[in-house]
Amino acid sequence: MARSYAELCARYPDKRLHLIVVNDGSPHGFGEEQHGALRQAVPDVEIVDIPHGGKGAAIRAGIAHSRAPYTIYTDIDMPYTAESMCEVIDRVFAGTDVVIAVRNRSYHSRLSPMRKMMSYGSKLLNRIFLNIRHTDTQGGLKGLSPRARAVMLRTRISDFLFDTEFVVLAARDKRLRIEEVETMLRDGIVMSAMSPRVLFRELRNFFRIAIRL
Repeated sequence: MARSYAELCARYPDKRLHLIVVNDGSPHGFGEEQHGALRQAVPDVEIVDIPHGGKGAAIRAGIAHSRAPYTIYTDIDMPYTAESMCEVIDRVFAGTDVVIAVRNRSYHSRLSPMRKMMSYGSKLLNRIFLNIRHTDTQGGLKGLSPRARAVMLRTRISDFLFDTEFVVLAARDKRLRIEEVETMLRDGIVMSAMSPRVLFRELRNFFRIAIRL
């Protein structure tokens, strides 16, 4: 992560990037030793520790702590190529309110069968039940303007489908300009598997979103 972040900073010498890392109550692999190593690698990093509450809760906590007008969020391992991340950053700086990372075939080829089914299934459900134009809502990279940041902080889903809830809310706001960017994963990235229990929980969250429409 530190290396990927340093590469991004080098590409924007005239801008100040600030890294916020949210630890969602993880009991494994992010104790005092890891905190110290991260601060040594990125001296101005801001580490936010919160009780376990899911990815949506973690993203909202990080955004709430940020004092920057623009927000780019992604996963802890920064799985996307620097070019993909720069494309998102550049679109936000150019005036786009919401930049959605769209996952291509290369991305899907690295998913487990369960995650691949969830990815394609979520796009189908989004089209049928939510009637949104941007159906690939679950890519782990997005860019937000100040106005879009306020929309994100209104989301309530704490698990993975906070992304879908956000896109639905953003699509309702006719002032927001939304664009998609096709993205690539870095070499060597291995996507984790997802259990049937998580699938059931996310289906429940999906229908919570649909009912509130």
